[in-house]
Amino acid sequence: MRSEGQSVRRRDFLRVGVAAGAALTTGLPSRPTVAQGKGKVRFAYLQLGWAACEIIHKEDLLGKRGWQAEYNVIAGPPAPLVSTFAAGNVDSIDMSFVLAAKMFEDNVPLKVTGVATAVLGAIIVRKDAGIKKVEDLKGRKMAAIVGSTSFFDIRTLILKAYGMDIQKEVQIVTATGQPDMVNALAKKDVDAMLSWTPTTEQVVFGGAGEYLVKQIDLWRQATGRAIGHPLHVCYLVNPTFIEKNPAFPRDLNDAQRDAVDIWYKNKPRALDIVTEVTKLPRDVVEFAYGQTVQMLSGLSDEQIDTLILQLKLTKESGFLKSDIWDNPDRIRKEFLWRPA
Repeated sequence: MRSEGQSVRRRDFLRVGVAAGAALTTGLPSRPTVAQGKGKVRFAYLQLGWAACEIIHKEDLLGKRGWQAEYNVIAGPPAPLVSTFAAGNVDSIDMSFVLAAKMFEDNVPLKVTGVATAVLGAIIVRKDAGIKKVEDLKGRKMAAIVGSTSFFDIRTLILKAYGMDIQKEVQIVTATGQPDMVNALAKKDVDAMLSWTPTTEQVVFGGAGEYLVKQIDLWRQATGRAIGHPLHVCYLVNPTFIEKNPAFPRDLNDAQRDAVDIWYKNKPRALDIVTEVTKLPRDVVEFAYGQTVQMLSGLSDEQIDTLILQLKLTKESGFLKSDIWDNPDRIRKEFLWRPA
């Protein structure tokens, strides 16, 4: 970890080793089902993405819709997943929404085809740090993965709600992964950490820290919106794959809808699956389950309106640069998938 006083360069999150594809775990083909015949799809997702992808995988909800699905679980931060998708090694992934927009700016072929989970971020502080409100972070040390969606989202929202730029007014200690942040907080090398579910819940559940503020509350304060759910994780599909397989985006959204149903209507099964994939203790998974803001599916007009506002705020913060984010019609046409 190192102190970070400069902004992340545009393509830093895309830069990983030439062997990024090796980060893929062994693909698990779907079980045979009665509805075969739509072809093969290579689907990859983050091990700690917390978006119900695990349920799609373990219940083979794409296979049940006729796809020969190869599921790949990616451990660690998003960069290897970004790179393997950009290289064309997989057809579809889950991805944080802000990084999806950054990928689009960097000319990665993609369409956002659906939503997966609402914002998951939070700032956790040591109980003995004397930090009771957001403004108390000024001048203090906070661990964060500077290239993560949660960092950029929370920075944007605090700037909007408090007029405070955490990247300039807080001593950001850059972490390469979530374990770095957890260890730094436990050793009192930092006063706070900015992370997301389930790591934030793991720290709070273990007693090493407490919530200072959650991202959903910052969203409500910054936007004045008391309802609706801003997005953390979305689904991306390669446009060439969509051209050849126009039924896939809808099938993926339907699979996500069924996964969300299992999440809320069959909690024991959902917890079993998430525990198996994340390798986290079950009691931590159950605690994080209870803290989850909202699992989502589809791509409704209401959701699109929220996404457009998120993009506008993120551009105002300086992270996104393209003029497309000022044009809702272009966003709908060029960035988002819409059914024919």
